[in-house]
Amino acid sequence: MLVDFMIIGAQKCGTTSMAEQLAGHADVCFCRTKEPGYFNERVDWRADLANYHRLFAPAAGQRCGEASTMYTFLPEYRGTHARLYAYNPNLKLIYIMRQPVERVISNYAHELVRRTVKDPPEAVVFRDPGYVNRSRYGVQLRPYLALFPEANILPLIFEEYTADQAQTLQQVATFLGIDPNGFAVQGETHAHKTVGETYLKSETLRSAVRSETFQAVRSLIPAAIRQPIRRALSTTIAEKPRFSAELRQDLWNMVEDDVCFVEQWLGRRLDLWRQGYTQ
Repeated sequence: MLVDFMIIGAQKCGTTSMAEQLAGHADVCFCRTKEPGYFNERVDWRADLANYHRLFAPAAGQRCGEASTMYTFLPEYRGTHARLYAYNPNLKLIYIMRQPVERVISNYAHELVRRTVKDPPEAVVFRDPGYVNRSRYGVQLRPYLALFPEANILPLIFEEYTADQAQTLQQVATFLGIDPNGFAVQGETHAHKTVGETYLKSETLRSAVRSETFQAVRSLIPAAIRQPIRRALSTTIAEKPRFSAELRQDLWNMVEDDVCFVEQWLGRRLDLWRQGYTQ
């Protein structure tokens, strides 16, 4: 077998929701692990390929897919695109992009919830280059566009996805060649939920929740039981972190060239992304 498609990013841009919607489609066999990250670090990726393929159990005619946002983490994992092309040169890739400064804010809030950062955003987002690099969509995509046919890469805009999920899922269905009417009822995307989202404090509990055993029985446990227990064992933040106008503009200045790249690729201007920033 070969995996037919992958959601490769970007982080904090609705990839979890997209993965869940595709996993519920009858024409799709989705990876049991949402972010296996198999190809981002393994130079000798062929050596353990059988174990990777065991994460899939396709029925006849199903397309296999997975979602690993770290596949577009540059410069950390510089050879991922080449490994994916060597694995399957016909691979189809989905890349969702969000207003890049808002993506940084969501990324920072994500880390606040997980208590991996405590300092204010001004002290964090420039100290760790990953915050800006994840929003440099041109940098992340150019290696893929240099190898894969452009027709094999589907660019999606997060704000359009959240505004009209049905339309975006129609695009995805056409791209993958699956039934456009096969998606379950749409709901709120996970990328909206960092504020108020819960995060389990214990690594042991987080590992247990990610296990195949728990995922297999999760739907059998009523939400009325699951949710109060999760809240009691979790951390959360009540409001969106405040980024000053100056900090926002500084971030915009660092990613504006990448916005221009995306606009050129799409063949249209993204005025929604540009509102509030000096040109």
